[in-house]
Amino acid sequence: MKNTKFSFAGKAKDIAYLGSYVSIHNNNSVTVENCNQIFDCSDIYVKVSAGDYYIEIWGCGLKMSTYSENAVIIEGVVDSVKLINKSFINRREQK
Repeated sequence: MKNTKFSFAGKAKDIAYLGSYVSIHNNNSVTVENCNQIFDCSDIYVKVSAGDYYIEIWGCGLKMSTYSENAVIIEGVVDSVKLINKSFINRREQK
């Protein structure tokens, strides 16, 4: 039987709408709201942390146009956006 854990902080985040949001506008820009940390930013690759996920943006001519109020806007020609669950990485590393 699968053991399911519930946390008060996780439920409070859902109720208060403190989750992270990713908005993709055509292939010209990506907006990440409630961004915690920027790991890497180059003209072809951007990696940020938002909530329970790492978000990787790949493309051409990428630049970070805005970073304010925990939101970041990446502009350029976007080829792909990848969401990586942090808990999945942690479980994989523990094996």
